Amino acid sequence: MGSFKCRKTLPILFSLIMFGLASCSSDYYKSEPPSLTLRLSNAPEYTLSYIEHTTRELYWSCVTILPRSTEGLINSLLCTQALLGRDDVSADERQFALKRHRDALMSLLTLRMSGKEDEAHFHTHLNLDQPIIFASRMLTSEDTLQPQILGEYGVAVVVREQAATETEQTYYPQEGTYSSYTLMFQGIKLDGNEVHITLDAQKIHSRTTVRVGNNAYMARYSPSASYLALLNDSIVGGLRWKGFVGTNQAKALRGIYVIGEISDTKIPLIMIHGLNSDPLIWRYLTMAVMNDEWLNERYQVWHVLYPSGQPPLYSAMKIRRELDALLATIDNPLITREAVFIGHSLGGLITKLLTVSPGDAFWNTTFAVPSEQLEESMSEDIRDTFFFEPRFTTNTVFYLDTPHKGSALAASAIGYIGSSLVQIPYELKNMFVDLLDENGVDIVQSDMQSYLTDTKFKSLDSLKPGHPLMNTLYSMPIQGKAYSIIGSKKETECERREVCLLLTDGVVTYESADIPEALERLIVVSKHNSFKSPEAVSFIVKHL
Repeated sequence: MGSFKCRKTLPILFSLIMFGLASCSSDYYKSEPPSLTLRLSNAPEYTLSYIEHTTRELYWSCVTILPRSTEGLINSLLCTQALLGRDDVSADERQFALKRHRDALMSLLTLRMSGKEDEAHFHTHLNLDQPIIFASRMLTSEDTLQPQILGEYGVAVVVREQAATETEQTYYPQEGTYSSYTLMFQGIKLDGNEVHITLDAQKIHSRTTVRVGNNAYMARYSPSASYLALLNDSIVGGLRWKGFVGTNQAKALRGIYVIGEISDTKIPLIMIHGLNSDPLIWRYLTMAVMNDEWLNERYQVWHVLYPSGQPPLYSAMKIRRELDALLATIDNPLITREAVFIGHSLGGLITKLLTVSPGDAFWNTTFAVPSEQLEESMSEDIRDTFFFEPRFTTNTVFYLDTPHKGSALAASAIGYIGSSLVQIPYELKNMFVDLLDENGVDIVQSDMQSYLTDTKFKSLDSLKPGHPLMNTLYSMPIQGKAYSIIGSKKETECERREVCLLLTDGVVTYESADIPEALERLIVVSKHNSFKSPEAVSFIVKHL
């Protein structure tokens, strides 16, 4: 039967309870402390070959091997590996073997991480130097953040790595690269009393087939667990207010961050936060997408972080340039065929600005003379702010709590106080100075003069009802299709429009959030935070 017998006598009982192993102190999850009790076998006998067993005999052998001792652990691993390679293994036998095999691997890894392998005379060799986090042992603070494990073979883990290339350093989160790995059994070698087990770690972010014998299995991986680990270490949560008022730290971190791997085939799913906010608001939606195997295969998630105190046209211009730079790193011109944009509040307005083709509409709203007349005086920033095209051929847009007609709160005392705290960057504050010095203030439309001459360049200024540029944007069709999610503090149903117009989320009214181009509308209970609504998340997932 190909067995090998060790002669050394070992202590009777080996018990391990590990507290705080790979645990984290953030609010999003903690690692379940793994526990393991193993009896150290006296003269263990390992069965290396099961070739003489029929598949049914092999199955029952695996069932009777209890992984409660060091001998049982190794024999369980070897037996189930052999069973998984049989051509005629049944579905039930297969499921049993997959779980028992995975449990054995996790027990070996637990021993290795505890530094107790030597006592068992085990040596687990793994082609990874970084600490690992077991995806199956991540205990979340909220059920909606629980990561799903996809696939069936191996052990799904998360590994934090440093960005290796310039592209990764630019477009992966500043906290590091959190990658989904699958750990798989590769082989075993006996050297006297010592048992050497080799495991193979493979980075896997999408459906991947592995072979055991002639059988194909889907590698076990968890993109959402990688995202959850990133959430725990996130530094952007403390930048909400700083991003609004415009500190240098917030401006330095602005950009587009890829959650997972940059793909040259997956459709970009681009999420843009609102005023005094950050990308962490998208954690529920991001988790829902990454937990769905089909959506994970179809979409790549991009989070946008930007200083939210700046006006939407200017922010959209900056994001457009960042999109251009990111798309330039992807070696596939077809990547620009399609994208999905999801924007909350101010982010919804920016989303629309990224998906419309305005021609000279914004220019004519702002200036009283043709753009050709000022071509020589026009800076690149001015040109890119007023004249642009969508970066993707087809766009799907989801507006969440978006003030298409502005918000009365922006014109209130609260809005005034908030706006007064915003620091306008030098390049924005002086954006029109040379143009106006050279050509005079009469080139500006009368209802826009106060915005340009008094440097009212803050996002809250643009959000006041009746802003000329936002009025122009309201009637402009996007290049694609749109859906509206509208927040209401109480009611979520209204049969007549006059009743709907009474609804508000406390910041944005139904009338402002509604837009004629929306194919469908969903009203959810929200205090201007519909990104947290399970109904809103389900609605978006359904329409992706």
